Amino acid sequence: MTDPQTHPGVDLRALNDRRTTRLTGWMSDAGLDHLVLTGPDHIRYATGYRAQLVSESVDWYAAIVGTDGEAEVFVPFTDIAAPEPDPALPGLRRLRPAPSWAPAACQPGQWARSLTTALSTRHARRVGYDALDADILHDVATDLPGIRFRPCAADLFALRAVKDPLEIALVEAACRINAAALDLAVDSADTGMHDHDLLAVAAAHQHRFGAEFLTHSVCNVRKASGGWFADGAPLKEGEPFFLDIGCHGRGGYASDAARTGFVGEPPAAIARAWQHLLTAYQEGQNAARPGVRCSVIHETINAYLARHKLPVTPYGTGHGVGLRCCELPSINAADRMDSDAVLRPGHVIALEPETAVDHHGTLFVLKVEDNFAVTEAGLRRLTRHDCA
Repeated sequence: MTDPQTHPGVDLRALNDRRTTRLTGWMSDAGLDHLVLTGPDHIRYATGYRAQLVSESVDWYAAIVGTDGEAEVFVPFTDIAAPEPDPALPGLRRLRPAPSWAPAACQPGQWARSLTTALSTRHARRVGYDALDADILHDVATDLPGIRFRPCAADLFALRAVKDPLEIALVEAACRINAAALDLAVDSADTGMHDHDLLAVAAAHQHRFGAEFLTHSVCNVRKASGGWFADGAPLKEGEPFFLDIGCHGRGGYASDAARTGFVGEPPAAIARAWQHLLTAYQEGQNAARPGVRCSVIHETINAYLARHKLPVTPYGTGHGVGLRCCELPSINAADRMDSDAVLRPGHVIALEPETAVDHHGTLFVLKVEDNFAVTEAGLRRLTRHDCA
């Protein structure tokens, strides 16, 4: 089943070309001739290749990328090299075999030797890397003493923070899938259902409308902050619950959103707290404009909650969204971030304030989260499943 709103006509080859131009330009400026990438999101950005098979994919794949944009990817599911594996990805010159299943974690010697051989063949001299294990890096550097290695994960996230319009279209497509899944799950809630029943409703919709990968599936019923995972808790009349779910859509772009729902009418104290949370959320959205530092958004939301004697959000009130559910820019207290970034048009962010209410000895956590594109005029909400 497809839908033009969730499967936009984005030219992925054009997007790959634009990302390659940005990446190789940055490499040249940074004095690097190659990158070794193991994060599936960095591999996707640099090559267009999907390297996310399971949640721990950082142990499964690697890509080596040169300043000409040509790349090779190490994969665990073949025992022979495959040249020119995908006509839609002309920059991907070959797939190289790696030891099967989590090779970086389970076969580090073989993994290091594979990387050493490829870097030597390419005559690499100045190599950036995102997340190489220290022992593997040591082994490769020992075998290739002429190469200088430099960590660059933070630089890559910074490069990716401002999105191309084609990237924003793909994030918005994933958001439509995710928003509809959340709304269907909330609408299905009834007394006697369980937390996992709601998550099953959401997951069925995500799969049906083409989600590439489900990232997280959380339903909080009568748990404190951090007690997010479904464990068979039944829904009770008059009580709130919240869902926080995410997925990757076409091209690997993500959505991360949350909704609070109620079974019947909530008690007055919970209803008041919910309305205050929504007001704090709107104040945060109003503050989130180009040129504003991210800590200001965080402080605006939590200051409103504190003025109304409600618990503040016990973590960052937002984050960037792209090829990961959570990337730059971070929206948190200034002393909790290496850099208090300024919002820019082209950023895509999630805002996710939270508060809680103790009602007759039971703590109920309330949360809401949407994804937004930052424009010159402010925020444009992406997590809508209608066509408005």
